[in-house]
Amino acid sequence: MRGTTKLFRIFGIDVQLHFSWWFVFAILAWSLSSSFFPQYFPGFEKTTYWVMGAVSALFLFTSVLLHELSHSLIARAKKIKVESITLFFFGGVASIDDENLKPSTEFLMAIAGPLFSLLLFAVFYLIYSLSANIFLTAISFYLYQLNLMLALFNLVPGYPLDGGRAFRAILYAYYKDLKKATKIATFGGRAFAVFLILFGVIGIMSGPSGGLWLILLGGFLYFIAGVSYEQMLIKDILSKINVKKVMVKNYTVLEPSLRFSKFLEKYQDSDEEIYLVKNASFLGILNLKNINSMPAKMQKAISVKQLSLPLSKISALCSSDSAYNAYRKFSEQNLDFLPVTEKSNLLGFVTKRKVMQKLVLALKFGIGIKSDKKVQSKK
Repeated sequence: MRGTTKLFRIFGIDVQLHFSWWFVFAILAWSLSSSFFPQYFPGFEKTTYWVMGAVSALFLFTSVLLHELSHSLIARAKKIKVESITLFFFGGVASIDDENLKPSTEFLMAIAGPLFSLLLFAVFYLIYSLSANIFLTAISFYLYQLNLMLALFNLVPGYPLDGGRAFRAILYAYYKDLKKATKIATFGGRAFAVFLILFGVIGIMSGPSGGLWLILLGGFLYFIAGVSYEQMLIKDILSKINVKKVMVKNYTVLEPSLRFSKFLEKYQDSDEEIYLVKNASFLGILNLKNINSMPAKMQKAISVKQLSLPLSKISALCSSDSAYNAYRKFSEQNLDFLPVTEKSNLLGFVTKRKVMQKLVLALKFGIGIKSDKKVQSKK
């Protein structure tokens, strides 16, 4: 995910921090130190409140990390690939390969998060009840409430919340139709988001409260619910299309030693963007879109090989892959083309433009969505 920094790796899973986390951390620490702790635990110095706020904010995000980790460990137990966990604006997200996920597996993965948050609620409540240290009491007082809220919030049956995912799994098992199940669960998610926004507006109008947070959270949830449904539609359409249906087989082959200036002279009227650069010792791709402007002197000095991306550095597609595999790999590798190979032989290329064209035609007019028989949807 763009805008993230890798923190560490645990159980074979990368833990990443999105840049938006710093904004929320600062706001949360300020809010806790300036209003929450002074209200419930008066009599301390400002420095003490700031320490309480910062420590509590760190533990809150640790709780979110453990919440997401519980999803991931259930997925790993079910032999499902988990790439990373990212802490971001309003919580966290686990990057789980959910291809062909069974309803029972999705239900267990979804419910694991809220159950673990309930466990953390019990732990922090026990610390709050038994601790004689006022500093520890104050922090655990905040954390047991937040983990309870995190559990209850995620149990709401609105997609993409955990409760919504569990609800979708139940609907999917009943209807045998993932699209229908996701549509219903997404409606629940958006309805809950609207409720949060309205409740936040009422809170602001009635006086100082956490109304602004509810409005932001509701808006974020409404947006994510829509995006999640769109992603499901994209997957549903593109996973039915074999890459051979969108593959370009005819392409121009260039000699690696060809000067870039000579290439421009010869192919200046061509509408191609991608060229194969090949000889006995080199195989690569020249993508004009990724080449920056350069002075004429450099164009004469540099070869097309030097401007090419070696094929060995690209994660290629197999002939049995789906267009959805290509769609994902475009983003993962930050490329707008991918080679298609079979037994180390190059069959052709798939471009992002071609895949998106297929997607638009399918979404708007229902063209080309008949399932191919030999489509491999696994990553």
